[in-house]
Amino acid sequence: MSKYIFPALLLSILLCSACAPFAPTQSIQPGVSLDEPYSIQVEGQESDRLWWKSFESAELNALIDQALSDNFSINVAYARLKQAAANLERAGADQYPTLDLTGGAKAGRVGTKTNTGKRSSYDDVQQYNLGAAAAYELDLWGRIEAQRSASEQQFYATQADLDAAAVTVAASVAENWVDLLRVREEIAILNEQVANNRKQLVFQEFRFTNGIAESVDVLQQRQILASSQSELPLLIAKEQVLLNALSVLIGSTPLERPTVIQKELPELISLPPTGLPSDLLVNRPDIRSSGLQLFSAEWSVAEARANRLPQFTLNADAAFNSSVAAVFFNNWAASLAGNIMQPLLDGGLRASEVDRTRAVVEERAALYSETVSKAVQEVEDALVNEEQQQEYLRLIGAQRDATAKTLEDAQLRYLQGQSGYLPLLQEVLNVQSLERQMIQQQAELIKLRISLYRALGGGWTYSLAKVHEPSPDDQNEGI
Repeated sequence: MSKYIFPALLLSILLCSACAPFAPTQSIQPGVSLDEPYSIQVEGQESDRLWWKSFESAELNALIDQALSDNFSINVAYARLKQAAANLERAGADQYPTLDLTGGAKAGRVGTKTNTGKRSSYDDVQQYNLGAAAAYELDLWGRIEAQRSASEQQFYATQADLDAAAVTVAASVAENWVDLLRVREEIAILNEQVANNRKQLVFQEFRFTNGIAESVDVLQQRQILASSQSELPLLIAKEQVLLNALSVLIGSTPLERPTVIQKELPELISLPPTGLPSDLLVNRPDIRSSGLQLFSAEWSVAEARANRLPQFTLNADAAFNSSVAAVFFNNWAASLAGNIMQPLLDGGLRASEVDRTRAVVEERAALYSETVSKAVQEVEDALVNEEQQQEYLRLIGAQRDATAKTLEDAQLRYLQGQSGYLPLLQEVLNVQSLERQMIQQQAELIKLRISLYRALGGGWTYSLAKVHEPSPDDQNEGI
């Protein structure tokens, strides 16, 4: 009976090695409720996931394409993804046996002595040896599998970080582009206002020369002209600064600024469908990354718990020795052994590691819930802000129209001598200020739409990963 004990024990160990008793659950749920819809619900057909194409600008499309390819932050994220892939491959190496080879050759000369002490002859001696040692740890408690799974989830989290970087870069390029067009429209309006103010100055100087206007009217008009002219250098500088920022975003330098010919802000299409808050769990890469990091931490707990249990290792050795190379493999020896290692006293090292990894799980669970909550907040904020911005623009437009009519009346009263020049100047300043304010708020509305696109995620980054992926099991749903 005893001869069957070792094979039976070995078989039972092999069967146990397929188990992972400490494996975490396969579902990660946020600690916040996502059952309620958004306060502003938008329904409709799903729009193009590449949301920037809704602006119908070939220049913007080209800028974002180049940024997604050459942006420095995205390239950093690619490099980190490669590191994570290498870490995953390294973590899985313990699942396979190790094999080490050793070999050597030794040559020498041995002499024999006669009775008189003199050497009578010399013999050449040669010795050859070759050895092989293999080792394999049976993963009884799933420690190695947990180690690999933790690295695998970290790999996918790093991939989601790459997606998050792409979302941020695309939105940053679009926002800088909108700011650039806003500044250009402001420059165009300001140049027009400067030209009108200059004409008014000539007109007032003519009236003063002919004794119709007072000197104060001329001085006030000169003041308005100088004020409008003084704003131009700042806007021109702002235009160059925005071009510099775009250069860096697309992976270039300010010495190689991109060519942006467009000068007018784009029109907005209708709001995209918002879906449900639970859709963010899939569409937002930062949420996916946070959930995957939480799942990785749970696998680390499984690894730490399994590390407290016995480890069983199979060792195999083979050695070949001969003094004649031709019969090298005639003299050999081999052995097969199994070793069990059970930690007894480690000063609480392994137990404290379990406590540490569990605390990491608690930390990442809180971070995951916070990430989900903030993502919902960002969508809510973007929806509310855009709705109110639309109303704000409508009111500013009504104010501009009313001010324009007031200006016409003030001009007529001034020309008829019913009022002084100062009321007319005040209305001119009001109209000019509102014209620029309209452009600024239109740009703000477009940037709020970009914020909404970014907050919704959209899932357009799934095709970004250029690094070769391993062949994992299906990714965890709900993360």
